[in-house]
Amino acid sequence: MSSEVKNLNPDTDLSALLQIEQSCFSTPLSELQLLKQLESPRIVALGLFAPELVGFAIYSVVLDEAELLQIGVFPTERGRGYAGLLMQAGMGALREQGVVRLMLEVRASNIAACTLYERCGFIVDGRRNSYYPAEAEGQEREDALLMSVTL
Repeated sequence: MSSEVKNLNPDTDLSALLQIEQSCFSTPLSELQLLKQLESPRIVALGLFAPELVGFAIYSVVLDEAELLQIGVFPTERGRGYAGLLMQAGMGALREQGVVRLMLEVRASNIAACTLYERCGFIVDGRRNSYYPAEAEGQEREDALLMSVTL
């Protein structure tokens, strides 16, 4: 099956984007929050279509730096390399815009994401202790790893 990474269109992709958002995150963004991101001139929003939208990555650009705000792939579509395709396409698009550094933060326990980011050349720059709220009642808050890569 072929796949294609392209810019997300708020008029045609918002509904599918919201479904992925809700399936991937314990505190998903609302439809309005996603729409505002897609309409922002500072945002690079990419979708992976195979042939329907199965994953997305949203980056915020400020001058020559960018931050990965979110990346998500439908749980049933994971393990096919889609997140890596989204990261590589995003890094290429950002490089074309003159971005020289890409940053992100990730839950320290998210081993799959940390492995992906390391494969893409990211290094750990720092740690925010107890940054993320507990995912379930009775659990502790969780550290965030700060990572970056030079493009």
